[in-house]
Amino acid sequence: MAIEDQIAEFVTETTFDDIPEDTVSFVKHLSSKIIAAMLTGSTTLAGIKSADYVKSKQGPAEVGVIGAGFRCGLDDAVFVNGITSHAAELEDDQFPSATSDITIFPVIFPMAEKLGLTGKEIITASALGLEIMNRVGMFPLSFKGYTDLPFYGVIGATVTAGKALKLNPEQLKRAMGIAMGRASGFIINFGTDAHYIESAGACKDGLMAALFAQKDMTGNPNLEKWLLDLYAGHEHEIDTQKIVQGLGSSDWRVHEIWVKKYPCCFLTHRHIDMMLDILAEHKISYEDIERVEIDVGPVDYTCNRPQPKDTEDARFSFQHIMAALMLDGDIDSHHFTPEKLSDNRFRDAWPKVSVTNHPEWPSEFMSGVASIRVSLKNGKQVVNEKEQALGGPQFPLTQDQFKDLYRKYTKRVLTPEDMEETWQVISNFEKMENLTDFLQKIVFPGK
Repeated sequence: MAIEDQIAEFVTETTFDDIPEDTVSFVKHLSSKIIAAMLTGSTTLAGIKSADYVKSKQGPAEVGVIGAGFRCGLDDAVFVNGITSHAAELEDDQFPSATSDITIFPVIFPMAEKLGLTGKEIITASALGLEIMNRVGMFPLSFKGYTDLPFYGVIGATVTAGKALKLNPEQLKRAMGIAMGRASGFIINFGTDAHYIESAGACKDGLMAALFAQKDMTGNPNLEKWLLDLYAGHEHEIDTQKIVQGLGSSDWRVHEIWVKKYPCCFLTHRHIDMMLDILAEHKISYEDIERVEIDVGPVDYTCNRPQPKDTEDARFSFQHIMAALMLDGDIDSHHFTPEKLSDNRFRDAWPKVSVTNHPEWPSEFMSGVASIRVSLKNGKQVVNEKEQALGGPQFPLTQDQFKDLYRKYTKRVLTPEDMEETWQVISNFEKMENLTDFLQKIVFPGK
């Protein structure tokens, strides 16, 4: 069977009961992260502007936009959710490509409202979208300057929407064929609103592909040729049959996702963990530090931004992020504001941080073993190395740690009572037949 035939058969035949218990739990935890991202992302400038754009269209009031407090057409709700989930910079990614859950959950929750899906149906569609996206997207495209997240994300969004719509195998294959023609995304847009628009576009285009296929519109679903064409000149580097190896077994690639703990570019997270460890272990203050030296691979080097020009650029700046850690001992959404960018304390701290590129390391996300050297004014130097951040597959988070993240990133939007109530619903999705009240709380927070 061709790859797309195996995928279509797997997706259409898989039920909630076929999904391993640990995968169900992980998918629920990921959904809590992205609900939190959409809630806090709705308060960002990008979230507010995209919501204003959709409101100005005065379209139908079909479904709610999470955190934004209004209803609109299904496709527009998916698009704004896609913006807000990414504008918060809290997406969770698979590496060394960067397929992400922010092309899954922004799609399924508006569909759940429109179609009246149960919690089990949400988990099933989301798990399948994540699984197929991570398998198709296991081959990094960063060496070509593409951003894997939206590029492969449109496939994940399509599978998620297709499962929610109960497409048959032929329809699902057509949907994937339509989706492949919508794949896009470029690393050059890191640190700009275009980066968020790319992934939001993947959400909307995936939904569109599934809806068009439901009407029996056609597309060529030859995934193998698509990937080999993308890797033209490098075909020897990929084995497309790996996409379907173990498909449907207990080995779900959903668990390859790294969980993002900080609201800034994932390429900085290993160094954030290391810096926090150093500060805590050695009881170091900002005044003690002479300089901070960071080693990265050629793709991660895109976060060498010595003088970030705006708040989005700052989320991709090692210099700004390390300044926040040195000055405040933490990193949170409030560190990425115009006030912080103009704060002389931060501007004085930026030059303390230098980033060294290692072009000999693989040209992919999170390449090599990241290292950091903190030189102190007393002449002492502290060195740390890390291959994975906490929250990577080697160091999975506990349920309590996921709840802490949910609390941290919803506290400015939800009341403590609504935070606790929505957390309990998410934790028990598989038992939920009617999600109307839950969706009302996250669409209209505080109401």
